[in-house]
Amino acid sequence: MDSLQKVSFAGAVLLSSLITMSCFKAPNEIPRDGWNKDSLGTYASPVAARIRRMLAVSIGIFHALVVLGYSDNNSLVCLHPENLNNGLFTWNPYTSVCLFLIICIGGPLRLTAFAQLGSNFTFKLGPPDTLTTDGMYRYMQHPGYTGQIVVMVINLSMFLRWDGVVGCLVPRALQSALSGWGLICCSVFTFGILRRLMMRVKDEEEMLKKTFGDKWVAWNRVTARFIPGIY
Repeated sequence: MDSLQKVSFAGAVLLSSLITMSCFKAPNEIPRDGWNKDSLGTYASPVAARIRRMLAVSIGIFHALVVLGYSDNNSLVCLHPENLNNGLFTWNPYTSVCLFLIICIGGPLRLTAFAQLGSNFTFKLGPPDTLTTDGMYRYMQHPGYTGQIVVMVINLSMFLRWDGVVGCLVPRALQSALSGWGLICCSVFTFGILRRLMMRVKDEEEMLKKTFGDKWVAWNRVTARFIPGIY
């Protein structure tokens, strides 16, 4: 990969990490009062959000540095370059799709939801002042969650892998022992995220129904939850 390709790829990685970090930053840190049921628990706390932001930007910077200093299984910043999957550090169909999904789909969905809901968007559940039914919310009820799922799953699929930058810190023997378990671990983690998210959605919908009554029921009847026309 020539210098221009390296720089452009590293730049795209950094951009995706900054977008991921922004998706983990609550637009309003102060929770709204009036609702105590929240299945996300401490995961929705400011401390947990800060940890996720630090992890996202640290991995992104590290990945970009490896890209810029990686050549023929040698790396200036990776302790164990022999563990790396070359395909994760260059432009190819897989990495292009992953970065596109974060930068052009998942991130914009999440951040647009932040902007559209304004002060009503908090990580901790609390009754909003108004029921937003225009913009993206004309077609889907939870675009912020849809965007977050895309961002998190793609980060798992591209960055948090034994043969990604994590492999730089893992001895070869341990990396070999872990080989083949990545997909299983990713699937289990994704299942856990989706399960907890669906519990949170039920909590949120219960809150909205109690707060807005028939207005929410009518809107809920004609809009999809996550993907317009599908679900």
